[in-house]
Amino acid sequence: MSTPPASEFPHAPSLLRRGEPGRARHVAVFNFPRFGHIRPTLPVVRELLRRGHRVTYFAAESYVDAVAASGADVVPYPSSFPDAVEPVHTPEELSGLLVDFLREGLAALPAARKHLGHQLPDLVLEDALSTATSALIARDAGCPVVRTFAGFGGNDEVSLDGGEPAPENPLLPETAIIERAAEDLFTSLVPYGLDEAGFEYAQRGSAVSANLVFIPKALQPYADRFDDTFAFVGPEPGPDTGALRPAPDRDRTVLVSLGTSATANPQFFRGCADAFAGSGWQVVLATAGHLGAADVERLPAGVETHDWVDHDEVFPRMRAVVCSAGAGTVLDALRHGVPVVMVPQQPDAVTFARHLQKLGLGKTLNPEEATGATIRSAVEAVTADPAIGRNVARMRTEIREAGGSVRAADVLESLWPRTTTP
Repeated sequence: MSTPPASEFPHAPSLLRRGEPGRARHVAVFNFPRFGHIRPTLPVVRELLRRGHRVTYFAAESYVDAVAASGADVVPYPSSFPDAVEPVHTPEELSGLLVDFLREGLAALPAARKHLGHQLPDLVLEDALSTATSALIARDAGCPVVRTFAGFGGNDEVSLDGGEPAPENPLLPETAIIERAAEDLFTSLVPYGLDEAGFEYAQRGSAVSANLVFIPKALQPYADRFDDTFAFVGPEPGPDTGALRPAPDRDRTVLVSLGTSATANPQFFRGCADAFAGSGWQVVLATAGHLGAADVERLPAGVETHDWVDHDEVFPRMRAVVCSAGAGTVLDALRHGVPVVMVPQQPDAVTFARHLQKLGLGKTLNPEEATGATIRSAVEAVTADPAIGRNVARMRTEIREAGGSVRAADVLESLWPRTTTP
């Protein structure tokens, strides 16, 4: 097995001293290639930078600009993870999905080993779905690992979708497919210092020192099953606007957004626009590029369309939000005091949507049964229900009190030793 040049292998004998009082620290961030996973970490990055620390963020190439806007030192890596994860029905489909996760987990290793060879981090921040490369870098550096959860927190008792640990999947993957992919992946990464023991270690992941969950604890199912290593810091609450004072046009304005991971579905947007036409509702569509120019031309007059919207700018004038139950959009709606109608597009969003409905924060519709008419009916129901209004206002308060990026940065700083290590 070949050995890479010492300059690219970070088991360096002259480690920088850690724990020096007042010294700026270095945090390396690894994340999963979804904006919903990346976005909640960016306020934490900005807060660390504000405190004088250094942040190196390893980002899939398509997210480099978004991460760079936080001020972090961004290191791109090529990601081949699919844009949308379809439901799994066969052993072959399950095998393919597992291979996708396997490859993505180590996709950042070449860039990380090359970039961090000259200065190891004092702490590694990893996403719950991206733990392989981060485990190896943390082992190289001998530093703590903190895991982040964009949606529900997960542990041995609670799954990432907020439910009890699922029974064993009745589908058995095609192990030969996975083994071939693993062998090819391992061979390709040998020049970057990966050996067989390291490959096995990467698949197990590191023991973590703390966990940051970007939802308030009041939104977490089975919250009593999480120990004090879990900090439910919530999303960044944004500026304090005091009591809710809806803009004059808020009473009859609805945002419709499916997010970036949904399958392109122009008919969904057209159906919503047609259903609200002539009803006195103003409709804003955030299409994420799912509507072409010809589709937009066929929309009823008065419908406002954008590829993307700034939630902090748009949500204050919304009376309701129709979305795919992505955690980022839902939490932004709640922190602005806006109820939600959810039409989950991805398997992991189904349980999230059902849980929010159970908490009385909105309504959930089955995608196969959702039409413009049923969506309009659900919007009118959630906006007229005083109990939902009270629940949303209470959750808005929970988000504001969770602590956001300031509390998250406090957790990270608490893990650095106070005395100089030899």
